[in-house]
Amino acid sequence: MTNLYYPSYKRWERVRAYEYFGCGTIVVPESQADLYRKRYGDAVDAIPDELDGSIPRKRNAVLDLIQEREQDSYGFMIDDDVFNLKRKKENIRLSGDEALEILERLYIMAKDMGATFGGFDYSEDCMKLKDMAPFSLGKPIYALVLVKADDGVRYDTRFRVCEDVDFWAAKIHSSRRLIKDNQYAALAYGDDGGSDSVIGYNVKTKQHYATLINKKWGQPIMKWNKSSFRFKLPVTAI
Repeated sequence: MTNLYYPSYKRWERVRAYEYFGCGTIVVPESQADLYRKRYGDAVDAIPDELDGSIPRKRNAVLDLIQEREQDSYGFMIDDDVFNLKRKKENIRLSGDEALEILERLYIMAKDMGATFGGFDYSEDCMKLKDMAPFSLGKPIYALVLVKADDGVRYDTRFRVCEDVDFWAAKIHSSRRLIKDNQYAALAYGDDGGSDSVIGYNVKTKQHYATLINKKWGQPIMKWNKSSFRFKLPVTAI
């Protein structure tokens, strides 16, 4: 597969996602391109520094690349710290080649049903999110997402954190459906501003931006519930 894009920043020593899947394009700011190319060569593609600098700006630049380069405007945007795709029920971690087959299947399903957004679970706990059905048409997806980039939906640059929640809401509002494969979880380092994160946010930061997102949409689509966030669709998925 060639339609895999990894937005990356200051991780030139190791891009875990690229090393796992073994193909695709690592998208970096121009000022860091030479450092990345020492290890990853022609897999690196540079964008002007002014199109980088924040997560939503960087993601929008990747969406523009996907729209420009992919004939059907579909592409996978994969966080650079994703290191595995896991089959949840059997507790099996897939090889890179096995994971590529699952991505290909998701891509075909999304195209067939006209979904402009797709992905996998973000928790490897089979019970935590009560995902008893193999697929969902509206639940949030992060870290490893399939996007159709020609529908005009872009990341809101006002949100330094939780921009992916707002993007999910915008995609649902635009097309009323997505495809989420609940049978697999995309595993990543540095979640919630952990030690490997280059973002530096924490739960309080997310709570602040959740309030701003809820104001934008006029309803509590992202609500803190004692120990975690709960999500509500801004419109009914079909």
